[in-house]
Amino acid sequence: MRIQVLTIGLVMLVVSSSWGQTLYSFRKTLEQVRQSNPTLRLQNLDVATTQSDEITAGLKSNPFLNNQTLFQLSPRHLPNDGTFLSRQNRQFWLQLTKEFDIYGKRSRRVSLAQGLTQLSANNVKETSRNVLRDAALLWLDAWYASTKVTLLEQTQINLDSLVYLNRVRLRNQVVSTTDLTRTEVLSTQNALQLRTARQLYRNELAELTIQMGQPDSIQLDINDPVLSPFSVDSLLTYSQNQRSDVLAARSGLEAANRNRELQQVLAKPANEMGAIWNPQNAIPYAGVFLTFELPVFSRNQGEIQKSKILQQQAQDQLTFLQKRISVELRNALTSFQNHQRTLQQYEQLLLQSDKVLASVRYAYLKGATTLVDYLEAQRTWYDTRQTYYDALFEYRKSFVDVLYSSGLISQW
Repeated sequence: MRIQVLTIGLVMLVVSSSWGQTLYSFRKTLEQVRQSNPTLRLQNLDVATTQSDEITAGLKSNPFLNNQTLFQLSPRHLPNDGTFLSRQNRQFWLQLTKEFDIYGKRSRRVSLAQGLTQLSANNVKETSRNVLRDAALLWLDAWYASTKVTLLEQTQINLDSLVYLNRVRLRNQVVSTTDLTRTEVLSTQNALQLRTARQLYRNELAELTIQMGQPDSIQLDINDPVLSPFSVDSLLTYSQNQRSDVLAARSGLEAANRNRELQQVLAKPANEMGAIWNPQNAIPYAGVFLTFELPVFSRNQGEIQKSKILQQQAQDQLTFLQKRISVELRNALTSFQNHQRTLQQYEQLLLQSDKVLASVRYAYLKGATTLVDYLEAQRTWYDTRQTYYDALFEYRKSFVDVLYSSGLISQW
């Protein structure tokens, strides 16, 4: 009795857990990737690293404390009332100095560090855009694998019913042994394909689980329409201003500008100022310490020249990127619209293939047609649906390309 209760409890637990499992739609999958993707979680640490560089850049220079103590070594110079260590026989030098930033070097270092932090943050956004595109395509691959499984399962049901029917009709001597054998072979062949398709679907789900950063298996909402309306007119403006690689390129240009300003300031001579306390043989002295670098040889020429090159390079990269974006988006939209028109033509074909298969099946049951005609209708029905799913996959894939090219995938 106890074993039966435990068994029933386990069954109810398994059933309830399967019912409570979250179905991941296309949009929900992308949301989960943003939150838990391992690559993004690791790269976010780069932003924290550059933020620590801001702290380093904002630190002020430390003061320097210098001490010199001198003694007379010749005994004949010792004072009559003193010893070797007495203050009459000692010269003491205490110097406290600090470098003073009168050209704004520290503020420009901080500005450059902040620019690099912004660049790092936008690089993370660009990585996120690429990761989301990969995850979206994995979702589509898994969905496509599920449609293959569903189509083969429907075909298996049709073939199994045909095998059962032909066994009955063989006993009644209505069909030949060849017809039964042929249907059994097709049923077995389809079952093997179904097994392979199910394994492929499990593999696709496992890959998607890794991208989502999930520890357990997931279930897809295969009925999710995926597509959502968007404004074509606003896509180009959005991509030119908000796409993550554009933001990264602008941040790179701004960082290059700040680096050039910093390198030009670093060419200014360094200076050091402080105070001196200098008792000599019991006579106190005090003074001021000043040091000025003479920019005779080094004026930071190399770093200034390199900063100019990096600045021009960042500007050229931004200009080239903006031109490339318009081409990428235009191609993606053209492909999307072509696939949309192609898909609309398949709706009527699906209805016709259903009617043809039902009509031929009825005729075969009544003995009005041959098995060859029925199997041909079955093959046409299968091919029509397979071609439809191929077109739907390409249509949805082109939609992902539009999201990726415009940058909207980061907000989807």
